[in-house]
Amino acid sequence: MGSTSTGISYVYSVHTTRPDDIGAVEILFTTERQAVEYAKDRSRDWRVLAASVTRFVVGELGTRHPVVWFVDGEAQPHRKARPGRLYPSAAADALPTVLRETT
Repeated sequence: MGSTSTGISYVYSVHTTRPDDIGAVEILFTTERQAVEYAKDRSRDWRVLAASVTRFVVGELGTRHPVVWFVDGEAQPHRKARPGRLYPSAAADALPTVLRETT
């Protein structure tokens, strides 16, 4: 696992966003370098809008931290709006119209 000078061991997850799906974690890496290389390459795949890397410590809440995200192999600014849906819409579609408009 990737670790710091303080001995904390990080893992790095990669997930993708597609036009019809927000995506889920595809793979975990023990080094940031491997995760970044994979995400950069994966972001160039057909129907992949973006791929991102997140760092965290397994079993410790509050340790998740965004590392980088890519579109077409290019790193994007952290605060740039992400393409595609952020949340699944199937559940939202089942809500009454009044709730859908306020969520």
